Amino acid sequence: MVFKLSASLSGHTSDVRALAAQGNDTLISASRDKTGRLWKRTAPSSFSEDSVLIDHTGYVNSVAAIPATAKYPDGLIATGGADKIIRLWDPTNPSKPVSKLAGHTDNICALAVSKDGKTLVSGSWDKTAKVWEDGVLKHTLQGHAHAVWSVLVLNDGSVLTGSADKTIRRWVDGVSKHVYAGHTDCVRALAALPGIGFVSSGNDSAIRTWSIDGACLGELYEHSSFVYSVDVLPDGAIISGGEDRCVKVWRNGEVEQTILVPSTSVWTVVGLLNGDIACGTSDGMVRVFTTDSERLASKEVAKEFEDANASFAMNKKTMGGLDTSKLPGKERLSQAGTKDQQVIMVKEGTVVEAYQWDQSSQQWSKVGEVVDAVGQTQKQVYDGKEYDYVFDVDIQEGAPPLKLPYNVTENVYSVAQKFLERNQLNMEYVDQVVDFIIKNTNGAQLGGDQNQGADPFTGGSRYVPAGTGQAAAGGHSADPFTGGNRYVPSGSSAGGFSNYSPPRDYIINKQGNVQAIVNKFAEFNGLLSNDSDGTAVTESQIEVIRGIEATVTSGKAVSPEAVDVVLKAVLAWPKNKRFPGLDLLRLVVASSPVAFSRFVDGKGFVEIIGAATGFFTLLSSSQAVLSKEDEINLMMGARALANSFAHAEGIELVWASRNEILTALNDSWLAVTNKNL
Repeated sequence: MVFKLSASLSGHTSDVRALAAQGNDTLISASRDKTGRLWKRTAPSSFSEDSVLIDHTGYVNSVAAIPATAKYPDGLIATGGADKIIRLWDPTNPSKPVSKLAGHTDNICALAVSKDGKTLVSGSWDKTAKVWEDGVLKHTLQGHAHAVWSVLVLNDGSVLTGSADKTIRRWVDGVSKHVYAGHTDCVRALAALPGIGFVSSGNDSAIRTWSIDGACLGELYEHSSFVYSVDVLPDGAIISGGEDRCVKVWRNGEVEQTILVPSTSVWTVVGLLNGDIACGTSDGMVRVFTTDSERLASKEVAKEFEDANASFAMNKKTMGGLDTSKLPGKERLSQAGTKDQQVIMVKEGTVVEAYQWDQSSQQWSKVGEVVDAVGQTQKQVYDGKEYDYVFDVDIQEGAPPLKLPYNVTENVYSVAQKFLERNQLNMEYVDQVVDFIIKNTNGAQLGGDQNQGADPFTGGSRYVPAGTGQAAAGGHSADPFTGGNRYVPSGSSAGGFSNYSPPRDYIINKQGNVQAIVNKFAEFNGLLSNDSDGTAVTESQIEVIRGIEATVTSGKAVSPEAVDVVLKAVLAWPKNKRFPGLDLLRLVVASSPVAFSRFVDGKGFVEIIGAATGFFTLLSSSQAVLSKEDEINLMMGARALANSFAHAEGIELVWASRNEILTALNDSWLAVTNKNL
């Protein structure tokens, strides 16, 4: 049975940023309305507000439930937030805190507790985590370069911290013992994975599973934006929530269910002992979902939830250049979905609606309407780029206002953080900046596309091969080849060709997060080093590869040695691990003509592309069945060939092989469904 709504908890007047559960019948929430709230189950499918925790002077961003001890047989509640003070509450007498823990110098954004209740760990924007025992500071964990967004106490007493510096650290008795690298943006959440290790999530849209000794066991990509929270259910399923209005349930490395909520941000998810899921969202609500028929919400509550989902507006720009003229009418809803939770678009007159398929009830449910983004009628120019809005922000009387550029399809929190960083302002003001943007755009950020302008090859921050739909929030460079982010000349339509003007020059793809690509190359090489087939490159060769970043970004020629390492890797490595090498080759070719004169086992550049990707065999075969790895590798190979036109040597080489290349491309549509090919 799939998860369905069990209860909706209303009471907070602003975003619910954190949740904690005590058993099956108690939830504690923390909110930007400066309060914490204690909720008690009153019936199988309902909770009521038991008490309100009032004492904080700023946003409450973190909460933890401390198990019972001899002194406090009912346990304690810990809350932390923007006022930099941890407060401890007795749930049986919550009128005021029983204790306050001071020491942090910035927002406390994470709290975690040991199973025995003796150890409390806090994480803060002041770049530290603190370990408290029985209310006394025992260790201050210093080593991260940026804010500590997440903390976790493991069963052996060691502590994990996740940071905006993109790393996770393991601490034993206050000493950093291990650094886990892999995330390419802020690490936002950590959860224990019993019998395996732990799971992490971040702003790179990635969820990673790890062993304690440091091996990354898996990467899960289905979220389309920041993944703010992860937890693990008693049966081992991973649950996650993020900036894409989704709660996702994962089993065996795959998404088992996607739960849509009528709110842009799912700030927090937590599993209950009975297997239910609770989430806190930016609309101030706490919602509980269950698979138990006895705990399902009443028809009235379920209908209210469905109606809220159905009326939630999704921005048309998030649909990748949605061509509404090609959408089916409502008659499409008479056909069954192909899988549970499938989402389709249908057109009713001038209105585009989104529906989700429920396999258990064999019905489509409306989950939103697709609307055009609302911005200013004329683009504003700032620093050479066009924006929907450029605000003047007065920070200090008598000082010139600061410029705050914003596109309605950008992630509003990402914009706020960048604005504060650019102007060297305290990150404590991020929420005020967000509120300012929302109020001054009249809600135009609804459903904002977190992928807008993301680097089409690396997702802007994390590294994901192009065309997989796995982009994270990023910069402003649009993909000139495909999709909703492609370049459309002024006055032309993204949905047709009537006003299309072909480019006069070769389009060379130079965009790319080179550091992320190199890191992925090194990560795959580390995995291959455990094999005995000898395909892994040496550590000294990895260092040579790392030198590509400096040469590519500076426009200098890449060394022949580095090119040789890349060429050998794309030929010898398993096809599911070739894409970082092929992506590096694309950038190398755009940067310098060195690759055109290199040979591996008698193969020249064009032949290497063919052998590494199947370009001359798979594309031209109508019988070929392409795997996801095939499509990614083919796409990378095609773009490497296209970048050959950056140099006279490359033009000559591709011209000499034009017949083979065009023959392969001629019938490629027979075998390929990937729009990027």
